[in-house]
Amino acid sequence: MPLEFNKISEELFQNFYDKFSENKTFLQTSNYAEFQKRLGKTIFLYGIFKKEELIGTALIQKIQTRLKTFLHCPHCPLIRKDNSLSKTEQFNFFLEKYKTLGNTQRCDFVRISPLITLEEKPLITLLKTNKFRPAPIHLVNPEKTWVLNLEQTEEEIFKNMKKTTRYEIRRQKKFNIEVLSGNTDKDLDIFWNLHTKTVQRQGFIPFPKDSTATQLKSFKKNCLIFNGKINQEFYSSAIIIFDKHTAYYQQGASKHCKFPVSHAVLWEAIREAKKRGCKKFNFWGICDKDQITHPWYGLSKFKRGFGGKEENFLHCQDFPITFKYWINFYIEKYRKWKRNY
Repeated sequence: MPLEFNKISEELFQNFYDKFSENKTFLQTSNYAEFQKRLGKTIFLYGIFKKEELIGTALIQKIQTRLKTFLHCPHCPLIRKDNSLSKTEQFNFFLEKYKTLGNTQRCDFVRISPLITLEEKPLITLLKTNKFRPAPIHLVNPEKTWVLNLEQTEEEIFKNMKKTTRYEIRRQKKFNIEVLSGNTDKDLDIFWNLHTKTVQRQGFIPFPKDSTATQLKSFKKNCLIFNGKINQEFYSSAIIIFDKHTAYYQQGASKHCKFPVSHAVLWEAIREAKKRGCKKFNFWGICDKDQITHPWYGLSKFKRGFGGKEENFLHCQDFPITFKYWINFYIEKYRKWKRNY
């Protein structure tokens, strides 16, 4: 049965996302599309149609730098199960159209970070058949994540945490730790003060403050900053994004503190997610347990302490189009090595 690949409205795009029951993240929402457009990015919203029925969607970014132009498809396409078409057939159709779009947009390559599990061998084979190759980067969007099931009572969630995490959360009352939430400029200023200290301590490249401010405006009530303090001093902060099904721990910041403020901040975020009816709390990216030199090792250990399970997806894939891809390939490979990822 012939398929079509057409641009769609943000409303139709979001409605499909809200009803989609398989793996998905906020990177495929209309809020994220709005956020990227406010940053000046070119965004395409496409739908896969069987006759007039929408059976798949994809948000595609066009990214241009001094050295390269490429398309990126983060955590998509979202492909709905269909009685007459296999997921493999639909995915193959998408890849062909995606490569064609890359050529039409005069790109040097196209990149995709699909939510394909490592057990979905036919889809992985299909990427190889279409001449996609592993990207030379450590990460574009999380491929290894830690996810907590919120379809439990608070008591059950607390019981399933690691012993040390439960102990730290219990200490919250002892030290009168207070957690405030909001998405105002004042909340952002508190976060950014702590974020600056985190950057100085860990030496990573930060998001620009203007970008985070734009994110808050784009996601509105679906993005909150949780700031934890003792007396009048703030020690820990987290930016959480919500959709109808999941909460995402998108950014974190802190300064040295001997009290469990960071634990209190995330516990309050988890409780807020439950109040909103979310079924999952996605802690976003983690590294392997044995990667003790990885920059995320300590943070990953902290996230695992809250209980949950690890989810693994296929590494980001590239389809080269021009020779410039290979220049970018070696630059990104060097950056990965230099940052110890």
